[in-house]
Amino acid sequence: MQIEVKEPGTGVLLLLDAKSENYQGKHGMRIRYPNGASFFIVAQSGAWRSADHHHVAPRFLINIGMAIEGRKLTEQLVDQSNI
Repeated sequence: MQIEVKEPGTGVLLLLDAKSENYQGKHGMRIRYPNGASFFIVAQSGAWRSADHHHVAPRFLINIGMAIEGRKLTEQLVDQSNI
């Protein structure tokens, strides 16, 4: 599925691909950038976390999770001090 995600530091809107996947025995989502780079995330204890040793900023993970869950784009986090 295609998801729209705000980059929290800049507010730039990114169009990412999110696909359900099993990775090393964990079920989660493979997030892929348009350039093909990707990382794997899982939902644990109500929060989305990187599960393949890629660093993903916590606020960006929150926005990705909101997009996956179908929440409104206006709910995603943006650092207002950087805009």
